[in-house]
Amino acid sequence: MRRVYSIVVSAGLAPALILGACLVLAVSPTLVPAELAGLVRYGPFLLALLGGVIGWWFNRGRAVFVMALLLICYWLLVGNGAGISAEGLAFLQIATLYLVPLNLLFLGFTAERGVLNPRGIARMLILGLQIFVMLMLAGQPDVGSALYRVLETRFFASTGVLGTMPHPAMIISAIAVVLLLIRHKPLETSFAAAIIAIDAATVMGAGVIQYGYLAATGVVLAGLAQEAWRMAFVDDLTGLPGRRALGHAMAELGNQYAIAMLDVDHFKKFNDTYGHDVGDIVLKKVARELARVGGGGKAYRYGGEEFAVLFAGRTAERAQEPLDALRQRIADNKITPPEKSKPVSVTISVGVCERDEDTTDPWAVLKSADQKLYRAKQSGRNRVVI
Repeated sequence: MRRVYSIVVSAGLAPALILGACLVLAVSPTLVPAELAGLVRYGPFLLALLGGVIGWWFNRGRAVFVMALLLICYWLLVGNGAGISAEGLAFLQIATLYLVPLNLLFLGFTAERGVLNPRGIARMLILGLQIFVMLMLAGQPDVGSALYRVLETRFFASTGVLGTMPHPAMIISAIAVVLLLIRHKPLETSFAAAIIAIDAATVMGAGVIQYGYLAATGVVLAGLAQEAWRMAFVDDLTGLPGRRALGHAMAELGNQYAIAMLDVDHFKKFNDTYGHDVGDIVLKKVARELARVGGGGKAYRYGGEEFAVLFAGRTAERAQEPLDALRQRIADNKITPPEKSKPVSVTISVGVCERDEDTTDPWAVLKSADQKLYRAKQSGRNRVVI
């Protein structure tokens, strides 16, 4: 079940499924029963509010900001524009084509700072200021009309898709999508998909804009779900699955498997001599090698400088070869601490144990592997003990 979930919420598949579903509904609106038409119209509001609440709960300030932005932009598009002239309303609607990609691109390249803190609050104030200025300008018909003509710029006469959106907005959106996808992170990927959804709906016509924002809020909600999943199951420093993911994986092991426990030799010395920054570099280096351990092994960060590797369907003897190759690669690849000219060797010690008739519980096998890790340390380090 965990594997299926991780696939469904993967950075690319979930947005593609949501975008595809909304595209089908936009092309064939008769698929939506008349009783649910109101749900489609108000769905973006509901999803934006839901995403904002979840983002607030998990302290994901960027998600809260994006959901607020999408909610406001959708309201500008479908609201009745009370008190705003037709010229001002046209300016507000075309401005959303610039507002969304620029803000999502900015957020995609800023660090997560939470919600209820000075930086999180500052983000919301910036959004509020943008909307306030837009509404102030839209309230003056002459100004709104002039700004509309500026934003509606076309570099050349065009028909078809190129004639449906202002060319600067198309260029900004394309750049934002490419740069966000390069980040290859779930939330940033969802931002890119949201831009695609809104632009696609704009190209298809005003009559399907609700499907564009339904898809946009849906993909950001999916990105937020994967972000929450990563917080629970992936170690931030090394990028390896964490201890909770290890527990899930161990519960799925069959009747034959081996578990390896390893840690970095003299890790405390690295921290004391070179500082915790260098210690982090060492852990990342070991994790990069562990990610390609081979032999069917799957690596996890157990805690501190300790890591675990699961070998499903293998004996300890068969797991020894890829582990010894891993140990050798790490030992051969020295690191040079910042502001130091002399490279430093990094080595690991490994203990391996397999399931047998006397030790059938995976956690008991892991404990036995940990004991063999201790023996590897006592025997001189930089070795694999089975």
